[in-house]
Formats: sequence, structure tokens, C-alpha cells
Amino acid sequence: MDILVMRSEVNGSATPPPSKSYTHRAFLASALSRSSKVLNALISDDTLATLSCCRRIGAEIVRAGDEFKFRGCDEVEGGKYFYCANSGTTMRLFLGILSLSKLKSILDGDESLRKRPNRELVEALKGLGAEIRGFGNFEPPIWVRGIVKGGEVEIKAKSSQFISSLLFTLPLARGDSVLRVLDVKSKPYIEITLHVIEEGGIKIEREDFTFYIEGEQEFKLRRFSVPSDFSSASYLIAAGILAGKVEIKNMFESKQGDKRIVDIVREMGGRIRWDKERGIIVAERSELEGVEVDAGDIPDLVPTISVLASVAKGRTVIYNAEHLRLKEIDRIEGIYRNLRSLGIEVEKRRDGLEIVGGVVEGGTVDSFGDHRMALAFSLLGLVAARGVLVRNAEVVSVSFPSYFEILKDLGAKILLKPATSS
Repeated sequence: MDILVMRSEVNGSATPPPSKSYTHRAFLASALSRSSKVLNALISDDTLATLSCCRRIGAEIVRAGDEFKFRGCDEVEGGKYFYCANSGTTMRLFLGILSLSKLKSILDGDESLRKRPNRELVEALKGLGAEIRGFGNFEPPIWVRGIVKGGEVEIKAKSSQFISSLLFTLPLARGDSVLRVLDVKSKPYIEITLHVIEEGGIKIEREDFTFYIEGEQEFKLRRFSVPSDFSSASYLIAAGILAGKVEIKNMFESKQGDKRIVDIVREMGGRIRWDKERGIIVAERSELEGVEVDAGDIPDLVPTISVLASVAKGRTVIYNAEHLRLKEIDRIEGIYRNLRSLGIEVEKRRDGLEIVGGVVEGGTVDSFGDHRMALAFSLLGLVAARGVLVRNAEVVSVSFPSYFEILKDLGAKILLKPATSS
């Protein structure tokens, strides 16, 4: 579907969806535990892919309201076809988990996921005893079977998801392990993984980014409540900064790196307050100025920052973001093309973007099948004289299914348009 967002003012309160990153990990830890409950989980295309894979490894799952009850698998059941849809997190977590089974499994996904490389993770797992076959840089489909054993692993990872996969897998391996992470982007996502598995009773010792992991441990997660998602909250914050005033609820401290959006908006001159005790963020219409942003640990915030930069005075430089080229799409290219289509001055860098803010007249942008493109660029319709038409906007269901309904409730003028051909 195509969505037209017209110039309008927003005002009111909203609660963002639960964290996608935490939900993936809580589901998997529960599937590996004897009996567990997950509360306040995000239900989206990506997390449903993880839930489906949890069932296929042998977990029994019952939903009761906003609570998921798990009876975990006694051992990982491989020997099946695992469809991960568009979720790179699902694919990579289960690539490790399925290397614990003697039976050959196939991991696959949609057209976008079939372009995402996994070589560094595959080489690490093969070095520990897994048998893995695939094409190119091990983009899906991937054939995998185990059984991985403990050992020493050194990895320079293009994605933090590779490290998260190993952190879930190695405690269950036969033998102790040492995992040395030589270089990795998006480090806060590793902290989220450690938070969840430690809640699940797994013991890991660490010295910076070297992890000492005892093998043959057992997951014992009992109950986990998923916090609200700061990536999703960033769009509501931006809506308030651009076009009115928005109060965002249930925003408490967590390990999420994307909470940096509060500091970045403040650095740009935005009027934003975060009451951490009450879990409330208030963002109000502001005049912004360009800044420099190191995006090494916050790749999912770059579309939001780019949108704010497009109306800020002066130049915004986003750097250390080359890993954005390995997401659902090449996000550096996608952001560049959408900003250009709206008449915003922008230059591509190898590792990011330079954006000079100005007046947004309006026009048409495309999600390119990436939920964060649709979520972020729809916001420019709130300030554009002619509004902004977002093509293929239905992809927001990957992480924020109720997004456009929430914007409408806040006062945004939004029209559903007949889909146009690409």
C-alpha cells in the first residue's frame, strides 16, 4: 500500500511497541528453558518468524493475552526447513542453535534475506565442528548440522548478530569456550543478548569483549517482561520535534543503545525531556541545528537522524555507519535516494551521509521493502508543503504494525492511496 502523509500538527500521548531486539532473544531463551513466560512481547513479522522457529526446534508455546507461556525443548530438534522471512536476527540466532543438532536443517528467507551475508559466523561455527553449506558468502538458503563443541573463537564481525548467535550457542556446546571479539559494530545489541541469557541463568565471564563460557549449561529463564523499543520511540520523538508535542510512555532505562536518540535530539537543539523514574519522554516542536553523529552502535537510528537533519540548520555528518549497507537494504543508498527525491541536499560517504537541511516541499519516497525507510520518511510529510507519499508503506508491520494508526490518533493527516507500480 501507499500512504500519503500531509502537513499537519500532532499532539498527544503514545506508547511505542515493545522492543523487537529483546523479544527475539526472550523468545529463544524461553524456547531453550524448561518453563517460561514472556510478557509484553512485540508481535510483528520479524518476531513471528522467531516464534515459528522456536516451535520448530521443539518448544510448545501458548499465548494468553499479552503473555506467552513456553514449555521449552529438551534438545534442539533439527532436520527441518526453517523459514526466517525478512528477519536477519532470526536467521543468525538459529544458525548457531541448529548447529547443536545432528540432523541437517535448512535456513531460508525472503528475497531480501537471501542477500544478507553470514560468512564470519559460518566460519566460526565450522571451526567448532558444525557442518554448513551455502552459496557465495553464505546468504540463505543455508544447510547446517552439528554438533558444535567448545573451543577458542576469534571473530571480526560485520554484524553484532553473529556475536549474539555464538553467545546463545556456546553455553550449550560440549566443552568450554573462549570467544574473542576483535571488532564489531552495534555493541549495545550484544549487551541486550547478555542481559537476556544471564536472566536465563547462563554464566559468562568477560574481560571487555573476550568471553569465557562454560559448556553444557542449561537455560532456566522463568519470566521476562520486554521493555518498550527505543528505535520505534525515535519516530514518535521525531514527530513531536517536527510538528507539535508528543508524550511517549513506558520509556524506562534498559540496555538498548538506541536510547541515545534523546541525547542526539538534545545536541541538535531539540526540546526533549526524559523522566526516567516515570518512564515518560516529552518531545516538542523545535528549531534544530546540524551535528556530527558516530553511528557505529546505533545503525537503526540513522533513518530518523537523517530525517531530522533534513530540516536542521547547517550540515549534519553521519559517520562510522558502513554496516548500514548490510541491512534489509543498503540503507545509506536508500536514505540518499529518498532525500534526493525530496530535494534535500545530501552526499553519500563510504561510511555514512552528509546532509544539509532546508525546506521540504514534498514528493514521493519509497520504503524499498525496508520498514525503517517507511517509518522515518513518512514523518517528513508532517512538515512538507505538498505532503509526502510513501510507497510500499505496509512494510512497517515488520517492527511497528500500529504506526500509522498512532500517528492518526496524534492528529496527523494520513490517506491510504492505491498502490502504484515500481
